[in-house]
Amino acid sequence: MTETHRKHVVFPDHVLRFLERYQREHGLPSFSATIEAATKALEQQERRDAYARYAQDYASDPQAQAEAEQWLEFPMQEHPQDIQ
Repeated sequence: MTETHRKHVVFPDHVLRFLERYQREHGLPSFSATIEAATKALEQQERRDAYARYAQDYASDPQAQAEAEQWLEFPMQEHPQDIQ
Protein backbone atom coordinates (compact mmCIF):
# COMPACT_ATOMS: atom_id res chain seq x y z
CA MET A 1 0.00 0.00 0.00
CA THR A 2 1.30 3.43 -0.93
CA GLU A 3 1.07 6.10 1.70
CA THR A 4 0.48 9.69 0.75
CA HIS A 5 1.13 12.77 2.79
CA ARG A 6 0.01 16.31 2.19
CA LYS A 7 2.51 19.11 2.51
CA HIS A 8 2.08 22.80 2.03
CA VAL A 9 4.96 24.23 0.04
CA VAL A 10 5.68 27.70 -1.25
CA PHE A 11 7.71 28.26 -4.40
CA PRO A 12 9.14 31.44 -5.87
CA ASP A 13 7.27 32.47 -9.03
CA HIS A 14 10.06 31.39 -11.40
CA VAL A 15 10.18 27.90 -9.85
CA LEU A 16 6.41 27.54 -10.03
CA ARG A 17 6.40 28.63 -13.70
CA PHE A 18 9.13 26.12 -14.48
CA LEU A 19 7.27 23.28 -12.76
CA GLU A 20 3.97 24.15 -14.46
CA ARG A 21 5.68 24.30 -17.86
CA TYR A 22 7.45 21.01 -17.16
CA GLN A 23 4.12 19.41 -16.24
CA ARG A 24 2.51 20.58 -19.50
CA GLU A 25 5.45 19.68 -21.74
CA HIS A 26 5.80 16.20 -20.27
CA GLY A 27 2.09 15.49 -20.05
CA LEU A 28 2.18 14.79 -16.33
CA PRO A 29 -1.29 14.26 -14.86
CA SER A 30 -0.88 16.40 -11.76
CA PHE A 31 1.38 18.81 -9.94
CA SER A 32 2.18 16.02 -7.49
CA ALA A 33 3.40 13.89 -10.39
CA THR A 34 5.59 16.80 -11.44
CA ILE A 35 7.15 17.04 -7.99
CA GLU A 36 7.65 13.27 -7.98
CA ALA A 37 9.41 13.48 -11.37
CA ALA A 38 11.62 16.28 -10.05
CA THR A 39 12.47 14.18 -7.00
CA LYS A 40 13.44 11.20 -9.17
CA ALA A 41 15.66 13.46 -11.27
CA LEU A 42 17.39 14.74 -8.13
CA GLU A 43 17.89 11.18 -6.86
CA GLN A 44 19.42 10.15 -10.20
CA GLN A 45 21.72 13.17 -10.17
CA GLU A 46 22.89 12.38 -6.65
CA ARG A 47 23.57 8.79 -7.70
CA ARG A 48 25.57 9.96 -10.75
CA ASP A 49 27.55 12.36 -8.55
CA ALA A 50 28.26 9.59 -6.02
CA TYR A 51 29.51 7.24 -8.76
CA ALA A 52 31.68 10.01 -10.18
CA ARG A 53 33.18 10.68 -6.74
CA TYR A 54 33.80 6.96 -6.26
CA ALA A 55 35.49 6.70 -9.67
CA GLN A 56 37.65 9.71 -8.90
CA ASP A 57 38.61 8.32 -5.48
CA TYR A 58 39.33 4.90 -7.00
CA ALA A 59 41.46 6.43 -9.77
CA SER A 60 43.63 8.17 -7.20
CA ASP A 61 43.99 5.18 -4.83
CA PRO A 62 46.63 2.68 -6.00
CA GLN A 63 45.92 0.41 -3.04
CA ALA A 64 42.22 0.13 -3.92
CA GLN A 65 43.17 -0.61 -7.54
CA ALA A 66 45.61 -3.33 -6.48
CA GLU A 67 43.00 -4.90 -4.17
CA ALA A 68 40.41 -4.86 -6.96
CA GLU A 69 42.82 -6.41 -9.43
CA GLN A 70 43.76 -9.10 -6.93
CA TRP A 71 40.11 -9.84 -6.19
CA LEU A 72 39.20 -9.96 -9.89
CA GLU A 73 42.21 -12.13 -10.76
CA PHE A 74 41.00 -15.07 -8.67
CA PRO A 75 37.81 -15.87 -10.60
CA MET A 76 39.47 -14.99 -13.89
CA GLN A 77 42.18 -17.62 -13.33
CA GLU A 78 39.60 -20.42 -13.20
CA HIS A 79 39.11 -22.36 -16.39
CA PRO A 80 35.97 -24.37 -17.19
CA GLN A 81 38.02 -27.56 -17.46
CA ASP A 82 39.32 -26.99 -13.89
CA ILE A 83 35.83 -26.84 -12.42
CA GLN A 84 34.40 -30.21 -11.48
